[in-house]
Amino acid sequence: MPLHHYIEQYFQQHPQTRSKGISLENYPLEKRPKILKVENSNVEAAPQIPIRIYTPSEEENYPLFIFFHGGDFLQGNLETHDVSCRLISTLSGYKVIAVEYQAASSAIFSNSYLVTKWIVEHAKEYKGKSTNIAIGGASIGANLAAAIVLKSIKTGDFKLSKQILHYPITDISNEIKGSEYQSRELYNAKYGLDISTVENLSLYDKDEEIDYISPIKTDKKYLTKMPKTLIFTAEYDPLCDEGELYAERLKNAGVEVRLVRFDGNIHGFMQSFPGSPDYMRGYDITTEFLTDD
Repeated sequence: MPLHHYIEQYFQQHPQTRSKGISLENYPLEKRPKILKVENSNVEAAPQIPIRIYTPSEEENYPLFIFFHGGDFLQGNLETHDVSCRLISTLSGYKVIAVEYQAASSAIFSNSYLVTKWIVEHAKEYKGKSTNIAIGGASIGANLAAAIVLKSIKTGDFKLSKQILHYPITDISNEIKGSEYQSRELYNAKYGLDISTVENLSLYDKDEEIDYISPIKTDKKYLTKMPKTLIFTAEYDPLCDEGELYAERLKNAGVEVRLVRFDGNIHGFMQSFPGSPDYMRGYDITTEFLTDD
């Protein structure tokens, strides 16, 4: 379908954002969704990496959702995705723990893995249900989340109940022309994302972590052990094809997968266009997935 009219109008008014990206701005605190409690903290395993804990209500035990924000290293952080975490927490009843992975100057993936492992092993300290811990993220954050799940399967360190990948990078390469993913060649640098300028590999130690950085290339024997998965793609996102191919490979491996393509939309729509129909639809589907046993 055609690009949503409000998105086309935005790009006509701000042509430089087609390649540079839409600025991720946030509402003042008083205008953000209300939630019982928001706390800034860290974990002993990686104290240099901040986490932000969202508690939706007074309960004895909560399911937990570990979240990795999207955005490149210039834009994405805990603040740009604060509204997302508030909405997911209040709508689902999950205690959301957001990880500020970019605070680590090096070994970002290794430290993110340590943070996740520590949270899982200390779930009771968050009044969390150790058998109901989901993980997810947006864009490069979704890549981190998927890589963490993969490493946990290979090592046997811990087990996660679900994964949520919003418009994920599943192949860490920056290849565009001649890529096996047609959406990269069709839409790159046209609708708010230029993957050629993002240094995704800086998340990883190339020697030690090469097995984890591109989940789409994972051996089927590991994919079969992946948890129940939700994947969002957007029609005009250069990452659309690799997200959908990853969903297909998970399904072929016997994993329970829900794939939702948002036709007429672009990468990052759950942050860029609050109030639009797909914006709230994305949160509603995420909530439904988290709460569906």
